[in-house]
Amino acid sequence: MLEFLLVSAFVGYLIYLRYYADQRTAAQKEAEQLREGIDLYETGQLAKSITYFNKAISTRPGSAVAYLYRARIYRDLGDQEAALVDLNQGKSYDDSIAELHLESGQINYQKQAYERAFQDFDKAIFHTHGDAAEPYHWRGLVRQKLHQSDQAEQDLAKAAQIDLAIKNRPQVPATKQNVFFNRQLFLNAGLTILASMVLMYIIKKSTVIHWPYLWATSSAVGIGFLEPRKGWALAILQVLTLLFTYYIVVGPDPLSTHREVELFSLYGSVGLTFAGSLIGSILHKAQA
Repeated sequence: MLEFLLVSAFVGYLIYLRYYADQRTAAQKEAEQLREGIDLYETGQLAKSITYFNKAISTRPGSAVAYLYRARIYRDLGDQEAALVDLNQGKSYDDSIAELHLESGQINYQKQAYERAFQDFDKAIFHTHGDAAEPYHWRGLVRQKLHQSDQAEQDLAKAAQIDLAIKNRPQVPATKQNVFFNRQLFLNAGLTILASMVLMYIIKKSTVIHWPYLWATSSAVGIGFLEPRKGWALAILQVLTLLFTYYIVVGPDPLSTHREVELFSLYGSVGLTFAGSLIGSILHKAQA
C-alpha cells in the first residue's frame, strides 16, 4: 500500500508541474520553441526567417504561431493574399491568438473589406480581454469607414486611454521583477513551515483522516493565494517538511493500525497540498 501511495504521489506531482508550475499559454510555449525564427524575423532577416518557418510548419503543421510569423513575413514582402491564407490557417489551429485576428483585420481593412475587418478586430479585443490599445484603435478606424461615428469615437478614446495608462504605469526595475527569492517569499515560507508543523501534529494525534485532509487543503489554498506564481515552490516546501518531520524527527507510530491511518493522512495531505495550492492560485487570479 505504501508503494502505491508513493507512486500515486509522484505521478500527481508530475501532472501538477505540467499544468500548474508552468502557467504559460500554449501560444507562449510555441513562441519560446520558435524563438530562433522569431529573432531572425525581428532583426529583419526575412529570407532566413521564412526558410525557418517553412521548415517549422512542415515538421509541426499545427503550430498557429509559426503560421502567424510566416504571415508577417509575407506581409513584409508585399504578398497580402499569402499572408491572409496563413493567418486563417493559424486561426484554424488556435483561434485564441489575438495577433492572428489583428493581422488579418489590417489586411481586410487595406482591402476595404470593412465588415470582415470589424469582426477580426472585435475578436482581437475579446482575446486580449480589452487590455490592448491597438485592436480598439483599428476597430475605431473601421467604424469610421462604416459610418458609426459615435462608436468610432468611443473605440479611439478607449485606445488612447489604454495607451496613457500603460505610459503612466510604474516601471518595475528588471532586476527586481525577475528575482524569485524575495522577502515576501521568505515570509510565506515561514508560514508554510508553521502550517506544516500544525498539520504534522494533527496527523499524529488524529484517529481519522478527515481532520488532516481539511487542514492540508485549507493551508494549501492559502499558500496558492499568497503566492499565485510561486505557490508550487511553497507546496514543495510543505511536502518536504512533512516527509522530513514524519520519517526523521517524530517517526511512524509503533502501532500498525494507527500507522496505516498516519500514512493515509500523510500521503493524502501531500496530494491535497499540490491541489489546494493550485486552487488558491486560481482564486487569487479570479479576484484580481
